[in-house]
Amino acid sequence: MPQAVRGCGWPSATTRRNGMAKRVDRFVIIGGGRVGTAVGQILQRKGERVVAVASRSDESLQQVAKHIKEAVLTSDVVKAGKKGNVIIITTPDDLIADTCLSLVSGQAVKKGDHLVHMSGALGLDVLEPAEELGAATASIHPLQTFADVRGAVKAIPGSVFAVTTRDENTQAWAEALVRKLGGEPVPLAEKDKTLYHIGAVVASNLLVALEHAAELVYQEIGMHHDKALKALLPLIEGTVGNLKRLGTEKALTGPVARGDIGVLRRHLECLEQEEKEQLLKVYTSLSMFALDLAEADVSKSRCEEIEELLLHYS
Repeated sequence: MPQAVRGCGWPSATTRRNGMAKRVDRFVIIGGGRVGTAVGQILQRKGERVVAVASRSDESLQQVAKHIKEAVLTSDVVKAGKKGNVIIITTPDDLIADTCLSLVSGQAVKKGDHLVHMSGALGLDVLEPAEELGAATASIHPLQTFADVRGAVKAIPGSVFAVTTRDENTQAWAEALVRKLGGEPVPLAEKDKTLYHIGAVVASNLLVALEHAAELVYQEIGMHHDKALKALLPLIEGTVGNLKRLGTEKALTGPVARGDIGVLRRHLECLEQEEKEQLLKVYTSLSMFALDLAEADVSKSRCEEIEELLLHYS
C-alpha cells in the first residue's frame, strides 16, 4: 500500500515520488439524508474533495446545499458516481444493492475505485457487482444515532465505527477514512454484522421503545404524555450517567438488584391482572437479563427464587 500523504491514507495526486503520480480521493455521496450530508460536510472541513452528491428529491438536495459546498448536486446516481473514485452510499438499506447495480451498469465504477456503504446490518454482498469490476468495497457503520444533520456533524467525531472489508489493504484504507471523519474504527467480521446490528438496535432504538412503554404506564395513572416523559427523563439520564461511570453491573438498581422478590411478585401480579400481556413479556424478559447482572450481589438461592417467579409469568 502506498505511503499516505493526504486523502484518507492515500497519497495526493499532486505529489510525485519516484516519478509516479499519486492518487487523490474524489468523494461522491449517494444519499442526501442526515448521515450522507454530515459525512460530506466533515470531509470538506478536513480538506477532502467532495465532488458530487446524489439524492432522489430536489428538497433533500436543497438541504444538502446548505452544508456541502462546491459539489455537483443531482438526482442522477450515475452522473454523480462518474465524477469520483470514492463512492459512499448512505441510502436506506433496501436501496443499497440497487444503487450499486445502477452505478455498475452505468459504468460509474471502475477498477481501483472504492465503494463504501454505511449500513450496520448489511454485509458486502450488496456491493459485489462493483467488486467484480475490480473496485475495493467496504462497510463503515457509526455506532451512533442521528436526529438531524447538525447533530450528526457533532456526533460522528468520537463515535465507534464498525469496519468490514475483505482484504487488508482495503481495511487499512477504510480505517483511515473513519479516522478522517474523527471516528474510532473497530474491525467487524462480515459474518457478525447481523448480531452487531441487533446489539445496536437494542441499545438505541428499543431503548426509545422501552421508554414509550414506561410513558404508557404513566398515562394509565392519569399523567399526560408530555408530563410523563418530563418526569422520566431525569431517571433515564441518571441511569445513562451511571452506565458511563460504573458499567452495567454496578449501574443496575431496583428490585432485581436488591433481590426484592416481594416487589417483583406485586409487579407481575399487577401486569397480569391489568392484562398488560406485552408489557408483562417485556418485564419478565428484561428482568432475566437484570438477574444475570445481579448474581454477584444477590444470594444464589434468592436468584433461583426470582428466576422461578419470572419463568412462571413468562
